[in-house]
Amino acid sequence: MSNLTKMTKSELIDEIERLRSQYEECGDEENGNGKFDEDELFALAGEAEGDELFLVTDTGRFVFVNDTMQQQLGYPEEELLGMSLPRIDRENTRAQWLHRVSRIKRSGAPEVFESEQIASDGSTLRRDVTASYVAYRGRNYVLCVGSELQPEEEERRPPATVRTREEILQQMTSDGVLIVDTRGTIIETNAVADRLLGVPKSEIISRSCVDSRWRLVDTAGEPLSISSHPIMVALVEEQQLFNRRIDMLSHEGSRRSLLVNAAPLHDSAGDLIGAVGCIRPYDDSAERGDELQRVRAMLSLQRSVTELVIRGGSEDDLERRICQLLVDYGGFPLVWRAVTQEKDERLHLSVSAGDETEYLMKIKVRYDDTPHGNGPLGRAMKKREAVIVGDLIADPTHEPWKKQAEKSELHSLAALPLLYAGREYGLLSIYSKDRDHFVGPELKGLSLVANLLAFGIHIRRESEGTRRIVDEHILQQRMLEAYEESSSVAIALFDADDPFRCVYANPHFGMLLDEPFRSAGVEEQYVSDFMYSLYHRDLYQQLQQATGSEEPVSEDGAVFADWQGEETSWNWRIFSVTSADGEAQLLYAAYRVGDDDAESDEAAGAESAADGEEPAVVIVDYPRFGPRSKTETRINRFLEDGVLTEVSSAASALFSSARALPGESAATLFGESETAFLGELLSVKNTSATLPWTDEQTGRRRSCHAFFTATDEGQRVCLVFSP
Repeated sequence: MSNLTKMTKSELIDEIERLRSQYEECGDEENGNGKFDEDELFALAGEAEGDELFLVTDTGRFVFVNDTMQQQLGYPEEELLGMSLPRIDRENTRAQWLHRVSRIKRSGAPEVFESEQIASDGSTLRRDVTASYVAYRGRNYVLCVGSELQPEEEERRPPATVRTREEILQQMTSDGVLIVDTRGTIIETNAVADRLLGVPKSEIISRSCVDSRWRLVDTAGEPLSISSHPIMVALVEEQQLFNRRIDMLSHEGSRRSLLVNAAPLHDSAGDLIGAVGCIRPYDDSAERGDELQRVRAMLSLQRSVTELVIRGGSEDDLERRICQLLVDYGGFPLVWRAVTQEKDERLHLSVSAGDETEYLMKIKVRYDDTPHGNGPLGRAMKKREAVIVGDLIADPTHEPWKKQAEKSELHSLAALPLLYAGREYGLLSIYSKDRDHFVGPELKGLSLVANLLAFGIHIRRESEGTRRIVDEHILQQRMLEAYEESSSVAIALFDADDPFRCVYANPHFGMLLDEPFRSAGVEEQYVSDFMYSLYHRDLYQQLQQATGSEEPVSEDGAVFADWQGEETSWNWRIFSVTSADGEAQLLYAAYRVGDDDAESDEAAGAESAADGEEPAVVIVDYPRFGPRSKTETRINRFLEDGVLTEVSSAASALFSSARALPGESAATLFGESETAFLGELLSVKNTSATLPWTDEQTGRRRSCHAFFTATDEGQRVCLVFSP
């Protein structure tokens, strides 16, 4: 070959043509393909016996077939080279072939398997095939040598329909099964796993178990990392994992929870060969049923506490009843409220409940810098933040009380400060005999109970000496802002004089009304105006009875029927209260009971906004605006810099949005159709307001209750759209 660097363009073209003609001459030789030499390949196969020889890629695609195999099968060479082995082999599916190739690569030794090949005329040829992984002329292939299966060998082999016990269990189980190799590549699945992942089996095999097309996310909504995937954790740490929860996003943006069990796989020599994962829908699991039962119990507790808060009575009665409710709810051995006194750094017992109350008589707790003041309770009081201890015996800061806690079998603790409106009302301490008890949704629910207790103490101290139950504005705004989503209480406030003008009604009160009042609202209207659209038929007579009465008018288990005849059970109360200007008023509060399905749906946050069962709640943090900034500027900054803090499922449905997640921009939820609404919202100068909002899809008008609070960085608005 001449020096190519010194050739002209025309000389270079001539040289290329010469080399091409030489290559074509090589391709016309007896072996039929210049790239592959049959003798070399048989030599490379070593001691493998047989006269059929073929070369395939990792996926089973034919790249070379000798004349013997081509004649046996009867396919033209061009057609055969366009096929793959799994396509014409009944004994080897694509998944089985990929699994076999992975095994051959890992072991480095040839593997003998049975092949049932389909000829061009439809007949089948049974062969013994020896496969080995080879490097040939700069590329890696699977070299296969086949021989005809002898009749006596066929008799000794089990029928093709017989499967191993593991294969049968894998296909018959109701869980989805994924098997991966040591790199996390999926080599086998069952039909349930294919359905759960929502991808055809052909697109699952040979892909990583953390492939992005599964759209797996963690509880925060972030893509699931390799270090967090249960199967990869089991593979790397060679440990079994049970009931690990992950989420999967659909293409529409909805979120589905899965439970994963995973375990490593070892061969007979004890070497790691892969891992297996079993997945099931979380909603169908026993764990989900237990969680719903706990959530229903927590909702019942919260509603009972809410009723105690608004019912009235002394502070001592309130704290005593709430502590007993907590003991009844969770079977806690000890619940107590600690209070402080001036010029004294000790925590004093105010009230306690539970079987282990004697424990408090044998300990002393402080909140100074001594060992007795730096324990969990002392830290919670000094820092004014919740302190959770999963194992009191192992916690070094709990050493002064360790022996007594062991005798009383107290193993975990939740210390929850009672704070409201910047004031401190002591500490609510809850003990459990289980380790690591206070986690997840239950801890959040108990924190809400502590907030309700602090709120109840606050309003009682504020009204002490005047016997006024509570200022309606404080009650309604705080209850709606803080507890609307968790405690679905229907609240309405009326003048105490007949014919009882409605001063305020929250969105849940609208659930007791028929149209058009459910959409338009009943504020500033008299009970007699909307009485015939109200499910509580005799509310007018009950308000008359409550007028001037010192005791609440109430009924438990009242049956309300709508105009379709559907009946629901409600507990309701009517209280005499005093407004901020001293006027007598009547406060109506009702909550629905006795409907487990409704409570379960409420707990899961899955109620339909169209059915009006859940208010649409959106919370947005956004920067402060200058007093003279233009409306257009405010809207643009709200959409660009506003961050979603919370978006309920009903709000996503209301805005026809894919599930908007906390931390995303406000622009992901609000569009151009809400410009007029945002302009009016961002012009409000009060701490709360009620604005009209129109659903662009249905044309339906709703009420939006907006509550504004200041934050360190700017402003926060809580929007509650009426059902």
